[in-house]
Amino acid sequence: MNAKIINLLLFPLLLFALEISVSILPQKGIIKQIAKNKVKINVLVPKGASPATYSPTFKQIKNLTHSSVYFTINVPFEKKFLPKVKTINPNIKIVSFSKFIKTDNNPHIWLSPTLLYLQAKVVLDTLIKYDPKNKDFYLKNYATYINELTNLELKGIKEIKQKAFITFHPSFHYFAKDFGIEEIALQKQGKSPSFKYLSEIIKSAKKKNIKSVIISPEFPTKYAKLIAHKIGAKVFVISPLNQNPQQTINTLIKALK
Repeated sequence: MNAKIINLLLFPLLLFALEISVSILPQKGIIKQIAKNKVKINVLVPKGASPATYSPTFKQIKNLTHSSVYFTINVPFEKKFLPKVKTINPNIKIVSFSKFIKTDNNPHIWLSPTLLYLQAKVVLDTLIKYDPKNKDFYLKNYATYINELTNLELKGIKEIKQKAFITFHPSFHYFAKDFGIEEIALQKQGKSPSFKYLSEIIKSAKKKNIKSVIISPEFPTKYAKLIAHKIGAKVFVISPLNQNPQQTINTLIKALK
């Protein structure tokens, strides 16, 4: 076998010193900010699927056998799937994105600039531990990312003018906490709202002069659109599961200007 063929066979190994698996796309977006092209990232829940009900495919389960690390983030499907991970790959290290975070039993921690600082630190520590030769590269990218998050946070503080907004699923809970505004979710304990509850929200929304209703393509939209029509609010379609959390947060800020 000549040297050219050997180099071609080794290229994937040289390119990806580390292989990682994650539950959802936003985690991939965060890791890419720090690792760039130094790692291979397998995402278990694909675009358009629900982290509440998803079941990984055989191919995705097979990918876990090649991963050194699996980053969890407390989305519902993990409760059923996590016990199987060590059986699939006994050597895999399971690391929680919420390691430094005290959550409110709401997994959407990737939509808060403040909490993204802490998630980025988990990623940095893990990358350096399992790929120490690229430590300086990761540290440089981490510093850039933290600076971008700071600018995003300052932008939100400066530009957000509304005091409350309406959504169907409480996906933007930590975003709202960051900026001292109220998220009013139509869904309660995983159930669609009753007509009585909708009437209460319409009355409250008019009193609070709410101008923004945020709907997500992953959830039913008819109730949110109904309320928007009743109170004269603008509807914004924003997915909490977009790969780039910074972009999602920036879109939310624009919606609440």
